[in-house]
Amino acid sequence: MLRQLCIENVALIDKLELTLENGLNILSGETGAGKSIIIDSLNFVLGERADKTLIRYGTDFAIVQAVFEDYANPQIEAYLDEIGVEAEDILILRRKMTAEGKNECRINGRVTTLSILKGLTEMLVDIHGQHEHQSLLKSSNHITLLDSIGENKIEKAKCATSQSYKQYSEYKRELEKFGDNAERERRMDILAYQIEEIERVNVESGEEEALLAQRKRIRNTEKILSALQSAKSILDGYESAGVGAELKNAAATLNTIADYDDNITSLTERLNSAKLEIIDISDTLSDMLDKLDFDRRSADKIEERLEEVRAILRKYGGSYDTLQSFYNNAKNEYETLANAGDRVIQLEKDIRLAGEQLKSDAGKLTKLRLKVGEEFEKSMLKELKELGMGGSTFKVNIQSTDNIDSISSNGADTVEFLISPNVGEPLKPLAKIISGGEMSRFMLALKNIVASIDGIGTMVFDEIDTGISGNISAVVSEKLCNISRGRQVIAVTHMPSLAAMADSHYLIAKSTENGKTLTHVTLLDDDTDEVARLIGGNDYSKFAIPHAKEMKAWAERYKNGLK
Repeated sequence: MLRQLCIENVALIDKLELTLENGLNILSGETGAGKSIIIDSLNFVLGERADKTLIRYGTDFAIVQAVFEDYANPQIEAYLDEIGVEAEDILILRRKMTAEGKNECRINGRVTTLSILKGLTEMLVDIHGQHEHQSLLKSSNHITLLDSIGENKIEKAKCATSQSYKQYSEYKRELEKFGDNAERERRMDILAYQIEEIERVNVESGEEEALLAQRKRIRNTEKILSALQSAKSILDGYESAGVGAELKNAAATLNTIADYDDNITSLTERLNSAKLEIIDISDTLSDMLDKLDFDRRSADKIEERLEEVRAILRKYGGSYDTLQSFYNNAKNEYETLANAGDRVIQLEKDIRLAGEQLKSDAGKLTKLRLKVGEEFEKSMLKELKELGMGGSTFKVNIQSTDNIDSISSNGADTVEFLISPNVGEPLKPLAKIISGGEMSRFMLALKNIVASIDGIGTMVFDEIDTGISGNISAVVSEKLCNISRGRQVIAVTHMPSLAAMADSHYLIAKSTENGKTLTHVTLLDDDTDEVARLIGGNDYSKFAIPHAKEMKAWAERYKNGLK
């Protein structure tokens, strides 16, 4: 259950802490006092969409925190374990929004995403409001609701149908890849051409880089040749003696004075060594010049091969690895298509058998839905009768298809709720016949049925009393009280009979402080005056207060009768 709601900087709320109790919690107050702000704040922390207009004027952030107690069940514990949050005695949800539109969501202090937060809160709180009215008017949502009502009875059949559909679809997708015989032949022709083209060019790993290096060298051959020739000319000499000869002459000159200085001999030896090194370098340059082949035809061949390699790479992915991947895939596909005859025959057989299984599983699901639908109709008619709609006829209209290609993972059925609020009127879709007051009663009847099966600990009703008055208001109050005996109920209301039924009654009011309008919440020890205000307002307090006391006594007798 929701134990505490802490709100900061939301609309007219500066700071507010609302402690809620078990049973029926009623929120009432003058129009515009801020009741909707409380519900908006709750929706916000539960993960609903919100924009910056939620933030109180003059501040740059809004924070809402919700504290839950006695919340755990196997489904919630499994979800918390899945998202890596340890289940503790209390569960604290916190959401912050800044003026820049940034959201921060936390579960027990751990930062999480909005979608994960919402996935958890959908198991904690069920909020009924005008949005849910609109959702129920859409027939596309009816099958989901029916399945949730009959979950324990049809879940196994739904899983079987989903698995059969998955298998059937996989076979269909594989067969579609083969196409018909003409398509297969056309595809094989294309693949054969691509395979032959890649094999003909026969690109080797690293070949493009090697060709670029060769082209670079060839384009610089003249520069290389000139440098080698110049170096050799310097060493060998043209018109003058070469470097080797000069070194030889220098050594000979030094030898003439070798007898006069002991260092001269070592110098001449070094000169002779240098002369030999120069001769060796000159010979090496000669070899390099001999091997240098500036053949124009070789250059042209390299250019032609480089263009061919680049063209094939561009065509099939841009690199050697992507070319090879394409080639391997093309060969595999060609071989598959070449042997398609046997596989197609097998797939056609598999599809037929899988289709029969899918039809069988979908048929079983349809039968279970029809059974759940009949039980749901009876329950709804009973609830509607108690809510003053005894002349109503309610029908769960289930239409099934025999067309295998129209069956989905959810079965062969379309579901639509039909209603006739009055005797003699034909059944029509909810959206075409039901009024606001009738819709509120319909929703309450539905909630009274679903409350016993959905396992959600807190239910919120935002002005469920819309369009309801007279004796029916007392029945609505009793229904909400019934629901609150098994779970926590929070209800925003203008209906005095519902307010009188409160286990905890909170008055929402606004005041002006320091030039600012602020919303406050007060837990009423005695809510007689507020019930009287809802009955007739201050102008009728002489009659309203005794009536309020009578209404509270009636509510107390009813609640005592439930114990």
